[in-house]
Amino acid sequence: MRVSEAWEVHPTTRIHIRKFPVHTEQHSGGFRKGGSRGTIPLQLLFRPHHPALINLGPARLLRQTSLPMSREHLSISAIRSSNRGGVSRVFADVDGSELWFESADIALRASCEAFVSSFLIPAAVLGRQLVAADAVAADFAANLPRVLDITARWWEYARLLPKLDTVAAGTRQRGTHHARQMSPGTALCFSGGVDSFYSLLEAGHQVDALVFVHGFDVKLDDTERATAIQQHLRAVAREVGARPVCIRTNLREHPTFRATPWIHTHGGALAAAGHLLSDAWGTLLISASYSFADHKTWGSHWELDPHWSGAGLRVEHVGAQHRRTEKIAALKDHPLVHRYLRVCWENRSHRLNCSRCEKCIRNQVLLAGFGTLDSFEVFEPSSTLSERVDAVECIRIEGLFQRYERALELGLPYDVDAAVRRLLSRSRRALLHRRIDHARSYAAAVMRRLLHLGRTDSPATAGGS
Repeated sequence: MRVSEAWEVHPTTRIHIRKFPVHTEQHSGGFRKGGSRGTIPLQLLFRPHHPALINLGPARLLRQTSLPMSREHLSISAIRSSNRGGVSRVFADVDGSELWFESADIALRASCEAFVSSFLIPAAVLGRQLVAADAVAADFAANLPRVLDITARWWEYARLLPKLDTVAAGTRQRGTHHARQMSPGTALCFSGGVDSFYSLLEAGHQVDALVFVHGFDVKLDDTERATAIQQHLRAVAREVGARPVCIRTNLREHPTFRATPWIHTHGGALAAAGHLLSDAWGTLLISASYSFADHKTWGSHWELDPHWSGAGLRVEHVGAQHRRTEKIAALKDHPLVHRYLRVCWENRSHRLNCSRCEKCIRNQVLLAGFGTLDSFEVFEPSSTLSERVDAVECIRIEGLFQRYERALELGLPYDVDAAVRRLLSRSRRALLHRRIDHARSYAAAVMRRLLHLGRTDSPATAGGS
């Protein structure tokens, strides 16, 4: 794929800019009616945090080509299923590579909707029209333009409607109107983290199945960690009277999918698991990572998740009424959470929580503020918490400062309090330095382009007089 197909060079600055729609007449997708396309206005060059520009940083600004855009279709075909050795597998050819889901716990439905959910947003990221050879339910297809409206408004992704055949929900015979009966029962996407434990224990839903997908936040080849997580999943399911379900998939290893940002695409991936399981459970719960008040655009979001519904599945976004600190406060006295909470995603050690990464530290500090950290078997002893806090280089996301500040308000042991204040101080300094460095380097990149343009347009280089 040539760079020129993915980017345009601005005539003044000579900076490569993503081809996104020009925002003129607004409607639900934030695009000009009729789907016309153009370049980013010049003034956006001086707004380096705008999503239309390239991942920040002058080097990437000048040469980024990691997300090539194309007019070609992104195709889904040959959806089939097998059941061998007690393992149910559903697979398809997606963009020339095989994608599969499998489970030894339950028969998976050969659902075209699962594959479309997985690849609708990646197709929009890449500027490619999604095309599926198999039919999807009409009620599912009717929701997809809303998904694209939202991703266009949030991230300015292409609003290319997929090319799909539709049938009445529940049948593969066109012309019939019998809706597919929604199966009773509710499945919950369950990682063992704060959000999913809150959905299980405090959100007021009767949960019939706990679903973990190996291949999402735990790599397929990390079998040791996946085995430990599955053991915890089965133990929690046994205690609450739910059915444990483990699904494995190579979705994040698929060459087309992995070229797109997981933070924007994971909601559709979670919904895919629901469609695969919809013969057994008609409702899928996805836990909120952020509250209504946070106004955070994220791949799993209260505004986005319900639009993955259809074909006998209802997708619900759960827990956005509360911030993470409020959820921890609600869970701090649950013995089940004491034994099985998993917050770590860096996978630094064989333990499910390393107790040392910033995310582990953040949660331990809050639990220490609530006075219950010693009850949690999943972390290292609280006696060395201050040392672990001091070992954290900095908090890299400004929005997380408030969680540490909340812990200080709750009251911490003297040594931990002092360590948290030192961490906040060096994190604020690091944030300021990053902003200054970025502003300088970004301005320098723009100036180099402007100076280069001035030289090429000068009379001495104009070829004559």
